[in-house]
Amino acid sequence: MSKRLLLVGAGHAHLEVIRRLKSEAWVNVEVCLISSSRYQYYSGMFSGFTEGLYSLEDTRVSLEKITREARIHFIEKTVVSLRPKQKKVICHDGSVYPFDVVSFDIGSKSLPLAFEHTVARTIKPNYEFISQIEEIRNTTHPLIVGGGAAGTELALSIQTYKEKNQIPGQVKLVTAEKVMNGFPKLVSTRLKSLLIKKGVQVWEDESVEEIHDHYIVTDSGNKIRHTSVLWLGGASAEPIFKRSGVEVDEKGFALVRDTLQFQEYDYIFGSGDCVTLTAYPELQKSGVYAVKQGPVLWNNLSQFLSGQPLQEYDPQKNALYILSTGKQQGFMVYGPLSHHSRQAWKLKNKIDRDFMAKYK
Repeated sequence: MSKRLLLVGAGHAHLEVIRRLKSEAWVNVEVCLISSSRYQYYSGMFSGFTEGLYSLEDTRVSLEKITREARIHFIEKTVVSLRPKQKKVICHDGSVYPFDVVSFDIGSKSLPLAFEHTVARTIKPNYEFISQIEEIRNTTHPLIVGGGAAGTELALSIQTYKEKNQIPGQVKLVTAEKVMNGFPKLVSTRLKSLLIKKGVQVWEDESVEEIHDHYIVTDSGNKIRHTSVLWLGGASAEPIFKRSGVEVDEKGFALVRDTLQFQEYDYIFGSGDCVTLTAYPELQKSGVYAVKQGPVLWNNLSQFLSGQPLQEYDPQKNALYILSTGKQQGFMVYGPLSHHSRQAWKLKNKIDRDFMAKYK
């Protein structure tokens, strides 16, 4: 008797599962991918696209193509509800899809609910990013909210694009903490200096409380004018898990075990930014870790479907980060070490292009 596996979302780990299925198909298992878009965009190349280094096609994978090659049924819909005990998911149009096993890799949200009806934009869902950034980068005083890796990288990419295309004005960056908070102090200090040197105006330790059409207001009462707002202030959870009644952390991310299974349900798996590992609750929501979860997820889905023991995911102690800083230069961070050079960008470019080549 055949089983049905639903893959909800096409994040890094699910792309790896789909790639493996091209050559290692499961017997008597029907696999379906449900995704909101026909394309999966790779956020690691967003800064390069913003600056003008990559084309649209460089940044995305055709889900129709790769699912067809892997003999997977592709469904272009958005899952809005999970009924774990009934083993069903429900999509935005009311359609219901039953499953024997389901895996979620849907990423996270960025823009807080309080600001969803303002002029602020975000990189999520990522299939909307391209059109949004094409508009934002052409305005005179775009404002980035968030001083993490994504915020600093895109601030530098937009500033570089503006200089290349002789668009007047400056990029502004506002962060509630320090630039690259959570990294060693020297890394934070160096990157802040680099932002300022390249022409980005920076406000640290200020939270955004109000967003208006032409200015924001911070918790210190600072009024900062803008011509567009891009919110990159950290990950927030999609509401689907909290609504479904599965165990979530205090932010609403689904809790999973080391095997990437949900706390209470062996037949529900999760990976990437949409989940929190109970053993590593402080692990950053980053593609650096999501990529490494792909092979573990593939193994564990295979083992679960055949009734075999599962593998535990053990995240690496130190992760390599390389931020594009404009003009084909990169800022590389590994633990307490950092290095800024053209060679760092070349390494990032190779890593990103090699990653995409695996799934094209």
